[in-house]
Amino acid sequence: MTEATPDHRPLRVRFAPSPTGTLHVGGARTALFNWLAARHAGGTFVLRMEDTDRERSTPESEAEILRVLTWMGLDWDEGPFRQSERDHVYAGAVERLKAAGAVYPAYETPEELDAMRAAARADRRAPVVRGRRDHTPEELAAFAAEGRRPVWRFAVPLPGQTLIEDRVRGTVTFDHAQIEDFVVARSDGTPTYNLAAAVDDLEMGITQVIRGEDHISNTPKQMLVIRALGGEPPAYAHIPLILGPDKKKLSKRHGAASVEELEAAGFLPQPTRNALALLGWSYDDKTTTFTLAELVERFSVDRVSKSPAVFDLKKLEVMNGRYMRTMDPEEFEEALVAYLAKTGYLAGRGPDAEALARRSAPLVRRKLSRLDEYDRLAGWIFRPLEFEPEAWEVLAGDVKHSIQVIGGGLGRIERLPELTADAAKDALQDQLHVQGESARAFLEPQRIAITGQTISTGLYESLELLGHDEAVARYRATMGRLAELWGA
Repeated sequence: MTEATPDHRPLRVRFAPSPTGTLHVGGARTALFNWLAARHAGGTFVLRMEDTDRERSTPESEAEILRVLTWMGLDWDEGPFRQSERDHVYAGAVERLKAAGAVYPAYETPEELDAMRAAARADRRAPVVRGRRDHTPEELAAFAAEGRRPVWRFAVPLPGQTLIEDRVRGTVTFDHAQIEDFVVARSDGTPTYNLAAAVDDLEMGITQVIRGEDHISNTPKQMLVIRALGGEPPAYAHIPLILGPDKKKLSKRHGAASVEELEAAGFLPQPTRNALALLGWSYDDKTTTFTLAELVERFSVDRVSKSPAVFDLKKLEVMNGRYMRTMDPEEFEEALVAYLAKTGYLAGRGPDAEALARRSAPLVRRKLSRLDEYDRLAGWIFRPLEFEPEAWEVLAGDVKHSIQVIGGGLGRIERLPELTADAAKDALQDQLHVQGESARAFLEPQRIAITGQTISTGLYESLELLGHDEAVARYRATMGRLAELWGA
């Protein structure tokens, strides 16, 4: 069923990123909330690129934002629209504002504006800017002769108030005395953010705006513009800021701060989306895992908290690992291979690299919390046997014992007619009891002998993955190195 606004307009929401960089966690959360609101209500999700910053906005950044949204599974119904392609729309809006007497030309120099703000601070008033609205024809002619081109400022009505009936924060009141006569068009005619955003929301029929609370000071300005143009502002919902575990604003020091970085670190879209949904929103006090369909069904802006949300990368790792362990094995295999191929991990590792990665997928699935941990667990299968320093120290710390237990393991593995994980387990467990060793004292040297590591995929599965000849060759190479150390 399609949800309607209080004035019975169908729900239309928008996501409006600035294509000046990557899509950070806060922006991705905003995109998700808008998308969920649209899909829950049977409404329309509009994508708009707010590229009024012509110098910093780039096609490459826009392309990356679109790619990340697609990776997250967020499609759009209309757009992407680009503000850089809509100057004629904004110019027309400015002319309408002029005709309505809602804006005026302002000729103040930067020095004059600074003096205004300083005087206001000295009088303990809000440092707002009010340009002169009563220039004489002679003054205007003099400005023109000097080549001074005005900016156009919105004439904020005084006295007055603008009220936001915010769906998250409740009623928020802005006294017009605290709002400066903000610029809507620069001296070269280009629109400012507050004009372009307001005009776009009006022209595109946006009925609900969900965005970060750091935008709330812009909202009364945009509402004033929309009303001056004869429109009705959308409903607003300003969602809480995102903090790191230390309760400071989220940044790179907390780990991955953008979705691009999360993807590169080996997080999958489903748990990432799940974690983003829980940044400020909850369905109840206990449910923390949702499918996409469940999020669409259950999402409501009314359940968004106004308290700051905490993004904890460790919690996402737990969620990501749990998700990977519940994936269909074939689905996980495809996700792993796609990740390894995209990051270039398989390049130059030989013609059998992808096949080895596929065969190792079941072995790493239960141990990974992020896909970028794959090399730590299974990278040894692509390299000749080499020992991590801490692993070699385990063997070299008691060379005689290492030779005894690894030699016992070699003897059993060498005699197996077929090296399967089950056969390796039976053989090594039997040898363990014959030699009277504890499981750790016997099995850890076996792992190091074939992988060169103390942490890897499961021992028995690793032996099967290597195959009989390679496993025996690695055992013998380890024994040879230990023999040299013993002889020395």
